[in-house]
Amino acid sequence: MTFHKLLMQYDFAEIYPIFTALWQNNEPKSASPINMDGWRETYYKIRKLNDKPSGYYICLNCRWEGCNPMVDMNCLVCDKVDDRPIGPVALHTSWPEILGMEIIVDADVRISPQELTAGLLWEITYYGGSEKMVKANVKKRFSCNGYSLRD
Repeated sequence: MTFHKLLMQYDFAEIYPIFTALWQNNEPKSASPINMDGWRETYYKIRKLNDKPSGYYICLNCRWEGCNPMVDMNCLVCDKVDDRPIGPVALHTSWPEILGMEIIVDADVRISPQELTAGLLWEITYYGGSEKMVKANVKKRFSCNGYSLRD
């Protein structure tokens, strides 16, 4: 299933408690107060995006809780041809492409579809609530390390 199809299955209210729990668990300093109306708006804007076919897929290796400080490394974009990890989903700045990616969850990961939806929303919005914000924040944060954005 693609991320876009997963998003379309749930209203924001169904994933909001899980989404806020992820923030509180992994980023407690940023978690309070969480603007529910703002996140709802972001969620529905993302759902309205057209997905884009991709040569990549999303691989979830473990749940988000307890991954701190390497929270990004549990959810990777991987190449369909050779299964090579490309990088964390949070650093992949093309949201239409992310929406079009199939999701592979490791067999030993126990996660509900709602938890997966909330976790992927948390992942793609980790550096900002829009593609433009993510691109700017990732560029600002990682440009000194020679990281280049992959769209």
